[in-house]
Amino acid sequence: MKKTPLISESVAPWLVLITMILSIGMPLADTTITNVGRVFIVNSLGITSYEAGWITAGYSLALAVGIPLSHRLRGFLEEKRIITVALLGFILGSLFMALSRTFTEAMLSRGLEGLSAGILIPLAPVLIQESFTERLRPLAMSIFALSSAIFVTMGPTIGGFIIDDLGWEWAFGLNVPIGLLAIVFAQAFLTDRPSQEPRRLDGTGFLLLAFSLGLLFTGYMSAEWVGWHSDRIFWFLISGLGVFFLFGFWSMVFPDPILPPEVLKNGFFIAIVIVVFFQATQSFGRLYLLAPFLEKNFHFMAHNAGEVIAVGAITEVLTSLSFLFPRLIAGKWPVLLAAGCLLTALSNLNFLTLPIASGFSLSPIIISQLIFGTGLALFQISLVPATSLVLPPSLMRAATTYLLMSQFLGGCWGTMLGRHLVLHIPPVFFQALPQTSKPKPPLSFDILYSRLAQGFTTNIIFFDLGIIGITAGALALLIAAFFPDGRTQKPFIPKTLTTAPAPAGKREK
Repeated sequence: MKKTPLISESVAPWLVLITMILSIGMPLADTTITNVGRVFIVNSLGITSYEAGWITAGYSLALAVGIPLSHRLRGFLEEKRIITVALLGFILGSLFMALSRTFTEAMLSRGLEGLSAGILIPLAPVLIQESFTERLRPLAMSIFALSSAIFVTMGPTIGGFIIDDLGWEWAFGLNVPIGLLAIVFAQAFLTDRPSQEPRRLDGTGFLLLAFSLGLLFTGYMSAEWVGWHSDRIFWFLISGLGVFFLFGFWSMVFPDPILPPEVLKNGFFIAIVIVVFFQATQSFGRLYLLAPFLEKNFHFMAHNAGEVIAVGAITEVLTSLSFLFPRLIAGKWPVLLAAGCLLTALSNLNFLTLPIASGFSLSPIIISQLIFGTGLALFQISLVPATSLVLPPSLMRAATTYLLMSQFLGGCWGTMLGRHLVLHIPPVFFQALPQTSKPKPPLSFDILYSRLAQGFTTNIIFFDLGIIGITAGALALLIAAFFPDGRTQKPFIPKTLTTAPAPAGKREK
């Protein structure tokens, strides 16, 4: 007699979606949760603001390093086991972080958190795609992408209330019960898929990649402390580049490198990866900057700064609801990708008109957050569809590894850049031009530039991020120029850049 399943086939995929959202919500929120109220962490651990930047940026770096490892582990372990082990690692890292009392303890704890999160996050979209039918898959992936973006954007808001009301330790301690609940859900609702053909795990490549990124990260972060002229910094950076080139050579000779090389044959995909890196740099940089900017210059409490940041998250949710009307956005993915980058850049450049501190007004910041949320939403909902235009379905899983890794490496760089700017570049504000009765001189470029310099001095810490965003938007527009009609799924791709689909019946490497 055939047994009736406890969960119907129509409900099971949605439970998988809920499980994955619950599992990755904590790691994503933790990328930005310490952006508010850092003064409490600094005072509690007895460290400097400079060292606090290591804790935040180091987490994003460890997360980026763990992502390619996740891609290969699935050939050796079943999904439920990988997710359970990764969640346990993240829970332990969170617990150790909450109990940390020294800088070294905090760095090791965040490293364990980040590496576990890097293994966990790439599995989520893969399992969701495999659980849903082709008809419901776009809706499920849109919901997942939206929830992921919201967790990152809402991190400072969540952290602000927790830090002000419970203490900074609980921003990490609350991950323990949530993580345990996620493990229960994973064991109850996930189904192990047939294992892929196991390949040799590229341990050498993984260590070379991690070591090179660690050297470059340490060199950049240390330069602020000892100076860029230091021989020590020079050897950190040159050694990091040398090890990275060694990693590239190893990847060419090893049969199954830790980063799948097949997608790099497509030049358009490489361009999209660069766009993702720049977009993540300006987005994470802004999320890192805005809270201390408000706290330092306008005396905001941590939860007040979090509330302002929440405006962007709410706007992101409302804008992302456009995926419920696919006919309005079908065929426009590359253009929407560019629009997302440019709007996010505009939200940073909008700080050009921020009033001077003595005449503070919240409205320009709220307007900037509305633009920021809209830009993030457009970017998130268009990234995967735009990528699918340049790659066959058989390569999308390998592409996801690069996109996620680029996102969190960009986040690490944006955090480091934002930390440097907020600590060393004093903010300047909008200043009114003085009234004068003198006749206006003939208009020239020099005079126009002088007037602009007097009237609109730049909040340079956001302006730099905006320039990075404009660069990303310009590159995305260049990509969009090759896709006048995305609905055709047939972009113009030179033959030398085309990657052939895998033969039928073959598994993806």
